[in-house]
Amino acid sequence: MRGRPVEMLLPAGFVWAVGACVVAGLAFSETTARTIIMAVAVGVFGAWVRRYFAALATGVMSWCFATGFLAHPEGQLAFGTDDLLRLAAFTAVALVGCAWGYVCGARRRHRLMRADLRRAPVLLGRLHGRPEELPHEAQ
Repeated sequence: MRGRPVEMLLPAGFVWAVGACVVAGLAFSETTARTIIMAVAVGVFGAWVRRYFAALATGVMSWCFATGFLAHPEGQLAFGTDDLLRLAAFTAVALVGCAWGYVCGARRRHRLMRADLRRAPVLLGRLHGRPEELPHEAQ
């Protein structure tokens, strides 16, 4: 599969999750608003990378940061009902964002393919002639 390698996307997802956690922590004081900001960041990252593994890994990392730093001020990871709902939301948003990225990419490729079919076909070497066929000046 062409595109960005997963080895580069996982660290990028980690940095993206840390950045989203910092922005959410500085911008809002309510846990729900912080979670929404983190979920939007996970969805945007999933749409950009279009790789399910990287998007899910970023969702899980975002859940760790949101649970440890934004929801519980003590920095502990917990598995209560709210925490598990947050984990389910982050994984669902990661999958939806990745699927949305695939759909947008497919539409873009389809549009480009249709535009290529409308152009007049030009065969290689037939537009200007070959150097052997060009008229030479009299010597």
